Amino acid sequence: MRLRIPVIAIWICTGLLQARGIYGIPQQETVTIQEAVRMALDHAPEALLAKVQSLRAQEALRETRSLNLPQVVAGTGLAYNNGYPLSTPSIFEVGASQPIFSKANKNLVREAAENGKASKLVIESTRNEIASETARAYYALHQARKSIAVASARVESARKQQTQVESLLGADRVRPVDVKLANAARLSLEHQLSIAQEQEKVAEGELLELTGISDRSSIRTVEPKIESPIFNMREENLYKQTLESTPEILQAESALRAKEFHIEAVKGESLPKIEIISNYALFSRTNNYQDYFNRFTRNNFIIGLSVQVPVFTGFRTSAKVAQSRHEAAEANYRLQNMKSSLKLSIMRGLSELRIAQGSLELARSEVEVAQENLQVNEVLLESGRISAQELEGLRSTLQQKELAQIESDQALFQRKLSLLRVAGIIASALQ
Repeated sequence: MRLRIPVIAIWICTGLLQARGIYGIPQQETVTIQEAVRMALDHAPEALLAKVQSLRAQEALRETRSLNLPQVVAGTGLAYNNGYPLSTPSIFEVGASQPIFSKANKNLVREAAENGKASKLVIESTRNEIASETARAYYALHQARKSIAVASARVESARKQQTQVESLLGADRVRPVDVKLANAARLSLEHQLSIAQEQEKVAEGELLELTGISDRSSIRTVEPKIESPIFNMREENLYKQTLESTPEILQAESALRAKEFHIEAVKGESLPKIEIISNYALFSRTNNYQDYFNRFTRNNFIIGLSVQVPVFTGFRTSAKVAQSRHEAAEANYRLQNMKSSLKLSIMRGLSELRIAQGSLELARSEVEVAQENLQVNEVLLESGRISAQELEGLRSTLQQKELAQIESDQALFQRKLSLLRVAGIIASALQ
């Protein structure tokens, strides 16, 4: 009996813990920003959609490559003719052809291959978007909780301040307007606390949706950190590296090459096309071929070489070539515009990053000064050299400085995130 009691107690505790997660009380899960990004990349429908689109492009390439493979067609026919046979209907017929030379087919395959490369780059671009959105939601949740802690302390301080002012009013030591001012200050701080709580709720809901974690869970965040060598790179070096890694730039380059191959494919329509052809047919005696030919053979075949040379096609080919050239020019202009915008974005991003780093250092310094000043004045309060009201004012100042530090830290995080997004490596940097 003694052995059963601990087992029953453990069973009851386990059931209670499970019930806490099932019946309204959320279970907490500790998740780092890297883990959140990985879960989002595995869960997000956008990533799956981009993968399907890439597979579709690969199948389109396989379809285009079949233009250079042998084509075999089998069939049968039924007809009646009176007099000399005007056609050759057969019981069974097989036709085959194999292209030997076709500049149009060759460049169509190249075009499809470049489109396939571009579709693969869409996957990486989508992954970067998902990683950026997840990191932003994670950091918003973490910072909202920091803001709640500071705002709660400020609200508590404001309530104490209001209580002191109300007690002084009873002793006729303050004016009635001072009570109203203290009440307004408390309400303002409570509103700020409410805003931070709403931001936490929205950020956590968004993060749960992105990562696919159960809605019954609550995410416990860890201080998010983002480090990358690009934060210390020179503008020129980062620009060169980004040109080789940004999915959008690489995708635009593939699209331009595909347009150029399409031009060559259209131009190839006006060039000769050579194919090996063959045909076999099994004739029927019901068509009375034996009455019109001295020698009748039921099994008939032909094999040879087909050379087709376009002579006159109107303006169709030249018009298609002109249209394709205009499309290639548009793609080239878009690519140049993207490169110019990328260079400006890198210059602006590095500048904003340096400013944000300086602002955070300044905010940290101001917090340290406010903390030391508060410690000194706490000693003065004990000696009666300052009042409790003055000390509360210093605490309020410290809390304001801490909020300013949180905002500066958030600004720096956003600048790092934006720079990684511009460089096209945010997904790899956060895994």
